[in-house]
Amino acid sequence: MNDMKNFKILILGLLVLQSSCSDFLDKKPLVQTSVQTYYSTDEEVNSALMGIYSRLQRENFQLGPMLIIGDDCSDDADIGNENSEAFSWLGPVSQSLQKFDHLSTNWLSSALWGEAFTGISWTNQAIESILANRNLLSEKSDLYLGEAYFLRAFFYFFLTRQYGRMPIVDHVLSYNEFYSPRASIEETWDFIVRDLKKAIELLPKKSEYSATDLGRATQGAAYAMLGKAYIYQGKFQEAYDALMKVVESGEYSLEPVYADIFTLEHENGIESVFEIQHMTSNTGWSDDNEGSILSFYEHDADPDDPIKWHNGWSMHCLTEDLVNSYEKGDPRLNATVIFPGEFFDGHINYNKASSTGYQPKKWYIPYDQRSQSDQSDCPKNIIFYRYADVLLYLAEAANEIGKTAEALGFLEQVRHRARSNATDVNVLPIVTETDKNRLRDLIWHERRVELAGEGQRFWDLARQGRLGKVMKAYSRKYNSIKGQNFIEGKNELLPIPDDQIIVSNQFIFQPCAFISNVFVHHQILHPHSPNFRGFALATLISISSTASVYRPAAISLLRSRFSASMISRHSCRFTST
Repeated sequence: MNDMKNFKILILGLLVLQSSCSDFLDKKPLVQTSVQTYYSTDEEVNSALMGIYSRLQRENFQLGPMLIIGDDCSDDADIGNENSEAFSWLGPVSQSLQKFDHLSTNWLSSALWGEAFTGISWTNQAIESILANRNLLSEKSDLYLGEAYFLRAFFYFFLTRQYGRMPIVDHVLSYNEFYSPRASIEETWDFIVRDLKKAIELLPKKSEYSATDLGRATQGAAYAMLGKAYIYQGKFQEAYDALMKVVESGEYSLEPVYADIFTLEHENGIESVFEIQHMTSNTGWSDDNEGSILSFYEHDADPDDPIKWHNGWSMHCLTEDLVNSYEKGDPRLNATVIFPGEFFDGHINYNKASSTGYQPKKWYIPYDQRSQSDQSDCPKNIIFYRYADVLLYLAEAANEIGKTAEALGFLEQVRHRARSNATDVNVLPIVTETDKNRLRDLIWHERRVELAGEGQRFWDLARQGRLGKVMKAYSRKYNSIKGQNFIEGKNELLPIPDDQIIVSNQFIFQPCAFISNVFVHHQILHPHSPNFRGFALATLISISSTASVYRPAAISLLRSRFSASMISRHSCRFTST
C-alpha cells in the first residue's frame, strides 16, 4: 500500500491566542522553546511533513473550497433537496453562498482560513527546523525543504483564490508578531511564486520517487502550480513557460480511457500531477482520514432503503445546464453523470434526494470497495491537478500570447482522447478556430466539460471575469436563487471570516466591498446581536461613504461604542480592499 496514503496525524504544539484585558494573560511567557529544535532527525522531519500533508485531507479544507463553493455555487452543480441529509445540515449556509448574500459569519465560507493557517504555521516550523539542522539530516533535507515550500504555497494559493490578499507569514512568529495586516494582492502572489520556485529547485521528478512515496510533491507539481498561479494573475507568458516544463518533462500523459482517471486502480497514475491521498482507516466518523468527502457526500441518501445508505448525502447534484453543455456523443458525459433511472453499482439511481435528478459519477466508490463498517470511510484520492488541466491552461496561455497553432494543438490533445473513447469517431470535431476571442471561449468551454464536478468551475468563472454574467443568466433561465444578488467586483471573493477579524486585534479588516448597507443596517437595528463585535468597526465605511443613507446613524452608533481615537485610527484602513 502507498505509504503516502497512510498519513499520520501529528500532534504539534500550537499556541492559542486569546484577547483579554487581564494582566495575567498579557504577560510574556517566561520560557519559549526554540522552533529549530523541534525536528532534528530525518524521522522527525518526515513525520512533521506527513502531519502537514494530513491538513489537506481534512473536511473543512475540502468541503467549502472544492465542493460547495467550487461547484455548487456555479452553474455546474447544486445541493440536494429537502429529502437529503445535506439540505438539513447545510441548506441555509450553502444557499446564502449561492445567492451571494453570505455574511462573514458563514462557517462554510470561512472553514478554509483556520485549516490553511494551521498548515502554514506547521510548514514554517518545518522550514526553520530543516534550515537550522541540515548538518544533522541526511541528503534528503533538500527534498524535505522543497516539499515544505510547495505545501506553504499550496495553502496560500487556496487562501488567495478565496479571500484575495492575505497576511504573509513566512516564519515562526515571535510573541510580539502574531498580528499581521494583509499584504497587497501583488505581494501575496509574489510570495506564492517565490515559494514554488524554491520548491522547483529542490524537488525530484515524479519518476524519481519510489512507488511507496507517490503522492508527495514533485517538481512537476510545483511547475504546474506555478503555471496555475500565473494564470490566475493573467500573466500568460509566464504561465506558458512554467506549464511547458511539465510537458517537456515527459513525466505525464493522458490516460487512454477518460473514465479510468477516477478509478482506484489508476490513482497516482500517468495523468496525475498532484492528488490528496486518502485511505480506508476503519477508525470511525471523527477520523481526519475518514476518506474522500467527494465520494461520501455527493450521492443519494434514502433513509427508506437501507441498502442505499452507502450512496451518501446528495450534497453535489450536477445540473441540467451542465448536462446540456456537452457536445452530442461526447463520452465524457456518461463518465461524469449518473442519470435518473440508470442502473449503476447494482441498483437503479432513484435520485430521491437530488435537486436536479443527476448525480456525479467521477468520485463514486463502488459499495464493495468501501468500508462496510463506516460509510464515510472512502479510500478514494482527490485529484487536485491532472495533466488535462495542464494542457487546457497551456491552450489558454498560448492563445493569449499569440501562439494560436500551439493553443489548438493542446486543445486537440484533450479532445482527441475524448473522441477516441466515443462510439462515433465523427464526434468532437477538430477545432480550427483562429480568432483569439472565439478560441478563448472554446477553450473555456472545454475546461467546463473536461473538468466537470472536480471543484473548478466557480474559480474558473471568477478568474475569467464571467462569474456574475454567467450566474445571473443561470438564475433567470432556471428561476434559481443562485446568482440572484451577485455584485461585480465583490462576489468573486468571499468575505474575511468574522472570527479572524476579531482575533487579529483589528489588524485584519473586511474588504470595503463586503461592508454593504445591508450589513450596516442590520447592526444599526440590532446593535446587541451576537455578531455585533465582528461588524462594529466595519461600519466605519459609512463615515466616508457619501452614498450611504445610514452614515449618520452609523457615526452615532460608533461614537457610543468606541473612542474617538479608535475611530480615527481605523477609519483610514478602508481605503483599500
